Amino acid sequence: MSRHLWNVIQNNQSSIWVKWIAHTRLRHKSVWTVDVKGGSWGWRKILRLRSALLPYIEFKIGDGESFSLWHDPWHSLGSLITRFPRGPGRTSIPEAAKLSAVLVDGDWSWPPITDLECIEILHVLPNIHNGSDSILWRGGGFSTKAVYEIFRNRGPKVGWHSLLLGPCKIPRYSFVLWMAILEKLSTMDKPWLSHLGGVCVLCGREMETHEHLFFRCNYSRQCIRILKGTVRFTWPNRAWAVDIAWASKRWNGRHIVQAAYRALLALLSHIWQERNRRVFQQSMRPSSTIARIVVDEMRQKIINIELPDSVSSRGLYRLWRIPWPVRGTA
Repeated sequence: MSRHLWNVIQNNQSSIWVKWIAHTRLRHKSVWTVDVKGGSWGWRKILRLRSALLPYIEFKIGDGESFSLWHDPWHSLGSLITRFPRGPGRTSIPEAAKLSAVLVDGDWSWPPITDLECIEILHVLPNIHNGSDSILWRGGGFSTKAVYEIFRNRGPKVGWHSLLLGPCKIPRYSFVLWMAILEKLSTMDKPWLSHLGGVCVLCGREMETHEHLFFRCNYSRQCIRILKGTVRFTWPNRAWAVDIAWASKRWNGRHIVQAAYRALLALLSHIWQERNRRVFQQSMRPSSTIARIVVDEMRQKIINIELPDSVSSRGLYRLWRIPWPVRGTA
């Protein structure tokens, strides 16, 4: 939606949508002061972005033919009609006037203003440049990424981000891992699931919590044990938060073998899937099946990545017990 607003602000005539908006919604009004009421839900959402984007927009005044004197926020005070609703009458400058009405030969030429309220307009006037008017995005060109950086909340950098990103990752598994790290999966210990009894459906013995599922449960512990027999790796199996902190430090970096170790955390997703199968479908699979699925998926993921013939690449293949292909790359 920010892109649509930017196109309207820029009056992008190459966009049919912008032309349609100008004809049906604006009708010779400024997008900065048009009433947010009325119109579609999407149009109202677009207009509500105006105040958020304005601090990042620069109005570069040239000949003044493109900017509305009273409605466009070219002044540091914002839209003058909003600040001084009676300004047009008190200054004898029509509300529909362009900024060029107060420009002569590249300099400001305001009529005498005696109104004590409107005199504030003249206190700080922006510089005038040669050429036509233009609207710029501060700090570089406009982009969706730049707008995203404005709106996103920046929290402290977490140590476990490397477990979610990088080679050998499968996005849907990374999502489950992310939820598990935050302990946001709907485990049986949640108050709204208390009517289900709370017992882990994988082992049938203890309360189902994140701590129990990963990997204190006999079922998930058996999955880990089988994986260790297929792929040599270390997992401390202590407290859940401690295990994640350990993996974040131990399996950090861009080394391809370390990426494969981190990929083992796909097991979390399959354990959670198995848990859901038992809860909602009353269908069960042994731990050996889950371990085999994880290994097969990771092997296929590695085979599909083009790797150079290097010690690191061959080490990755050996780790997962994949025959090195005859050709030079995987």
